[in-house]
Amino acid sequence: SGLGARSWPIEVGWAFEDGAGESFLVSPAPDWSMEFWDPKAERLHGISALMLSDLGVSAAAACDRIGAALGPCAVYSDAPDWDGFWLMRLYDAAGQRPPIRLRDFRQLMPDLTAEARAAFLQRADRLAPRRHRAAEDALHLATLYKLAAGGQIA
Repeated sequence: SGLGARSWPIEVGWAFEDGAGESFLVSPAPDWSMEFWDPKAERLHGISALMLSDLGVSAAAACDRIGAALGPCAVYSDAPDWDGFWLMRLYDAAGQRPPIRLRDFRQLMPDLTAEARAAFLQRADRLAPRRHRAAEDALHLATLYKLAAGGQIA
């Protein structure tokens, strides 16, 4: 919805190292006000409020899907503070506790030089570009991780 203290999650997505993943839109919970909808953010990610109401799943359904897919996994984010905030908003709306803890993606590549990190990032940008959408951005991180870990990518 935006990047403010009263913003809320609009899309959830993840990708595994093998490239498999999932994403879905989240319909606004009753206490998530459209007053805090950011039109600039909408232009960036291309998700409208109408799309959320028409195609989004409830907070409870989103939490069920997250728990089923990611409950036993270590989960990494390139923006763990924001993603953690939105995750808490989602779980609060569902009346649940998150089964996962987000970790900082940078922890996965602590020993890389700045040059190596830049090279991997450039290659990941070509193979799996970021689009400000959950699935694409998660696949980008999975690709970056696989490249840095020495995995082969077609």
